[in-house]
Amino acid sequence: MSAILAELQAQAKQLGAEERAQLASFLLDTLEPADSDDVSQAWKAEINTRWAEIERGEVELIPATEVFADLRRKLS
Repeated sequence: MSAILAELQAQAKQLGAEERAQLASFLLDTLEPADSDDVSQAWKAEINTRWAEIERGEVELIPATEVFADLRRKLS
């Protein structure tokens, strides 16, 4: 590990939770590929499609509590 990385990690540990989250988001953004706008647009289109299906009543929504309970049963 480089000295600068060790120093950055030490300083990051001193930040509050919100600031660490902001830093993590910033660092992740710097790893995004150059064509991330295309990906973002594709996700936005997918979100709009799914939302429209929900609005039209074409899909069955399952409460998260039921989904997690089912997963716990399957994993135990």
